[in-house]
Amino acid sequence: MLAAGLTGCADAGDDAAAPGPTADVGPARPAAGGDEVVVDTLPLDAPFLLDQVPEELLITELSYDPPEEGTDWGRATLYGDPVLADTLDGPVLLVGTSGGSAQIGGPRYEAPGEQVDLGGRTGTVVLDGDRTWVVIQGNDHVEFVVGRGIDEDELIEAARGADFGSTTATLAPDAVPAGLAPLIAGGPPDGPGPGLGEHMFLLGDSTWISVTAVRADQRLAALWGFWVDDAAGTVIRGEPGSAGVLRGTYLGGPAAPGRVWAEDGMVLAVVVTLDEAGRGTDLLEQVVSGLRMATWDEFEATRRTIAERPPTREEVGVGHPDSGFVSGVDGADRWSFELYPDPYPGMDDWSAAYLDLTSGGGGGGSVLPPPLGEVAVHVGGSIVGGVAPPGTARVTVTGPDGSTREAVLSDVGPRPGERVWGTFLPSVSSPTTSSTPPYVFWSITVTAYDAADVLLHSRTV
Repeated sequence: MLAAGLTGCADAGDDAAAPGPTADVGPARPAAGGDEVVVDTLPLDAPFLLDQVPEELLITELSYDPPEEGTDWGRATLYGDPVLADTLDGPVLLVGTSGGSAQIGGPRYEAPGEQVDLGGRTGTVVLDGDRTWVVIQGNDHVEFVVGRGIDEDELIEAARGADFGSTTATLAPDAVPAGLAPLIAGGPPDGPGPGLGEHMFLLGDSTWISVTAVRADQRLAALWGFWVDDAAGTVIRGEPGSAGVLRGTYLGGPAAPGRVWAEDGMVLAVVVTLDEAGRGTDLLEQVVSGLRMATWDEFEATRRTIAERPPTREEVGVGHPDSGFVSGVDGADRWSFELYPDPYPGMDDWSAAYLDLTSGGGGGGSVLPPPLGEVAVHVGGSIVGGVAPPGTARVTVTGPDGSTREAVLSDVGPRPGERVWGTFLPSVSSPTTSSTPPYVFWSITVTAYDAADVLLHSRTV
C-alpha cells in the first residue's frame, strides 16, 4: 500500500535560482546509474486512485495506456556523476526533445537568450532558475541539452555533439563533460506527464492537477526528478523524492509546483497549475497524500462515473462567464453547447460554441438574433443548440431520421426571459445529403412549449 503523509516540501512558489550541486545534502534519492542505461515502463499490476477527492477538485480524466511491444515513444538521456549516491545531488545534464505543436517543453519561444553556432545549426543559450539550456527550435518541436552545475561552454560543446536522430537522444562520447557518464535513458523525453502509464486529471475553478504513475525501475525517478527545481531532495510520503517548481516541461506553465518520487515499484509525478493568486499547492499536497493503490474494478467504476456525467462549465472552459450553457451525455459522447451575446462593441449577433469532449471535436459560429418570441437554431455537427423564447418550459428537437428528443435547457439566455437549449443528434452528422442525383436533404424541427405544453414557436432548418 502507498504510505500517507508529505513532509519537508520545498517552497514550490520560489522562482529564485536554487543552490548549485549539493552532494550529500538532503535525503538520498535513487541513483540513476545501473547495469542497464535504458529503463522502460512496464504494465501496471494495479491502478491508483484517491481515497477522497478534494471538494475543490473534479476528476475529469482517468486513463491507462499500457506499454506496447515494438512501440518506442522516445527517450531522454541523463548524464551525471556515477560515484554519487544521489545522482541529482551533483552536476547533471539531460539531452532530449519535445514535440506536439501547442505543447512543447523547454524554454518558451519568447525566452531571452544568446544565439550560438552548433556546427551548422543555430542554438540559443537560455538561463532558467538553476539550469542552463542550449535549445534548437524547430517548427513544431525543439531539441535541447540542459544542465545544472555544468559550465556553459561545456553545455555548448555537448550540444554540438548531440544526436537527436534516434529514438534515444544521446551525446557523442567525446562531447560528454568531464566527470559525467550516461546513467539512465527513459521517457517521456520532455518531462514527467501524460503518456504511457496511468494518468489522472483533476480540475478546479482556477487550477488543475495532473497525476502520472508508471511501473518502472525506481531509477527513473532520477530522470523525472531532474525537471524539478530541487537539487537537494525532499521526503515525499516517507520516500526520498524531488519537490519544487518544474523547469521546462509543458505542464503547468513556467512556475508549476510538482512532486516526483518512487514508491512500491512505481514512479509518480504530481503537478499543479497555480491560480492567478499563486494558490494551489495545498491541493497538490492533498492529492499526493490521498493516493492509494486500488483494484481495476474501482478504476473502471471511476471511469464510468466520468463518462456518465454531463460536462461542467469549468471542464469545458466556456467562452464567456455569463453564457447560457447546457451539456449532456449521449451514449459514449459527452457534449456541451453555449451561447452568449457577442462581446465586441457594435456587434449585434450572438456567439455559439459547441464541444464533443469524447471525440475532441467542436467549433463555434455566429447566430443572428430572431425576433423576440421566436426560436433560434445553430447546428454544429451532431450538437444542435439555440435560444428559446421567454416562457419556454421545454424544447423538442426532431432530427433528420424522424426521431424527437427533449433538449436540455439553461436558466438564462441572451435576452431577458430567453433560455439557451441544446441536444445531441447523431443523425445530423450521418451521410444524409448528396451533391449528385438523387438529391437528399435533411431537416431539423425545433419546437418550444410553455409550462402548459402550449406551443410558443417552431422553426425548421
